Amino acid sequence: MLNDRERQCLASMEEHLRHSDPRLVAGFRSLERARPRRVHPARPRTAHGSTHRSMHGAGPVPCVMLAVAMLLLLAGAATGAMTIVVGGIVMALLTLGVAATSAPRPGPGFA
Repeated sequence: MLNDRERQCLASMEEHLRHSDPRLVAGFRSLERARPRRVHPARPRTAHGSTHRSMHGAGPVPCVMLAVAMLLLLAGAATGAMTIVVGGIVMALLTLGVAATSAPRPGPGFA
């Protein structure tokens, strides 16, 4: 968290940038339209109603899969077995796929 002095300093820097470089401001506005802001689940949604997706919102299955993948990677590294390491990498990639394709769940998740 920023204190009041730091917030005022940041606000003055933002105001200076707005006046000194309008092309930079236009570039950031176009980025904001292309990629909506991420909103913390406990915070209210933006005016557009956008929220973000995360590993936590995917549910327990991807979290457990990721834990298993990390254990495989550690076991493979400890034993020097390349096939176990490759299995851990494949499992981690599958976890990303499951997390990306699963429906978002309401609530705070595991965080």
